[in-house]
Amino acid sequence: MSDDPGRQTETMAEEAAALAQAYIQLTETEASPLDAAAALERRDSYGRVPVLVRIRRQPAINPVWLLVAIGLAASGLFLPLTYALRAMIIVGAVVAVVVGIISRLMIRVPSGSVGLVVKAGRHDRVFTAGNHWVVPVIALSHLVTTREVAFDVPVNEVRSADGVGVAVDVLLSLRITDPVKFAYSITPSDADQFVQASCQDAVRTLIRGIEAMAALDLGSAQADALRQVIDPKLESFGLDVSGVAFTRVTLPAALTESLEARRLASLQLAEQAETYSLDRRKIADHAALIAQEAESRIAAVEHEAVAEALRLAKMEERIVANPNAARYDFESAQLRVAEQLAGNSRAVVSLGGGDMFAKLLVAHEPDPGAPAASTGAQAAPPLAPATGNDEAPGNDEAPKA
Repeated sequence: MSDDPGRQTETMAEEAAALAQAYIQLTETEASPLDAAAALERRDSYGRVPVLVRIRRQPAINPVWLLVAIGLAASGLFLPLTYALRAMIIVGAVVAVVVGIISRLMIRVPSGSVGLVVKAGRHDRVFTAGNHWVVPVIALSHLVTTREVAFDVPVNEVRSADGVGVAVDVLLSLRITDPVKFAYSITPSDADQFVQASCQDAVRTLIRGIEAMAALDLGSAQADALRQVIDPKLESFGLDVSGVAFTRVTLPAALTESLEARRLASLQLAEQAETYSLDRRKIADHAALIAQEAESRIAAVEHEAVAEALRLAKMEERIVANPNAARYDFESAQLRVAEQLAGNSRAVVSLGGGDMFAKLLVAHEPDPGAPAASTGAQAAPPLAPATGNDEAPGNDEAPKA
């Protein structure tokens, strides 16, 4: 950068002009009648396609063919040629003049555009796409596109009804409905600025009437209301707004982070509530299963008690009905147990039970009041219980029950 303040000012002005030129979306260009169709499709360095092509004024006869005719005529008149060859050259010059004139009698309008023609310096008519034969006094002045044009309008820091700054991007779909008004009543760059201003004013009015959170839900209804506000303002310049779309709505970063945190917290709470509900359901199912198992065990015990009571009642009836058989079964069971314990050297088996021993002792104990027996006779010793080991009856060790 130069140290000269004047040079710095000029550089800054050039940069600002370049930025302003780059931001303009409705552009125009200039071309000859032969290059007009290509110029209408050619993009500039910023990728923009012109919406209007201004046609350079051309003479009534194509100068190329006019020069050819002049050259042929000079050759036929001044060169020493035969009469036949000279006549042929002069005829060629006349043909060149005719072709030069005919090339100016046809106007070609490319597809996707309309042509404006002038006559005697004033607008005469509008030609649609195609080839048109005209008189030499009519010339093509403009080519105007008939395609839809996407027009982006960024609106920054609009205060909503609750005082929050909202940034909105709006995309307009423009169509040139009256090419004569658009070409002669305003330039494309001025039309660009007017569309920008009209759309920004309408968007600011819309945002001021709603809250910031409601701006996030802008949809087709608000877009249609916005179109109805903008379209009448552009009608006088031959422009029509066929559609409006909200492409971006941005809130302040702090508010966005707060909203994201609140939404995350609500999602986490909902997840925790769902997890808690699931855990409660699991606990309830487990408790129901335990209750069912307890009921099943209680029912099994009750059935088993009923069966046991029935078995004992039947057994008691059988014992009462057959006491001898029951005693026989009992003693047989004792004998089987004694046989099984006979091989154990430490076991003492008694048959007949404690009642039998008591009876024997009472039967053989001498009566103190009875007369004593003779000295030669000895009382019979008491019966010793039978043991599994063949021990002598006189063993000092007391029998074990």
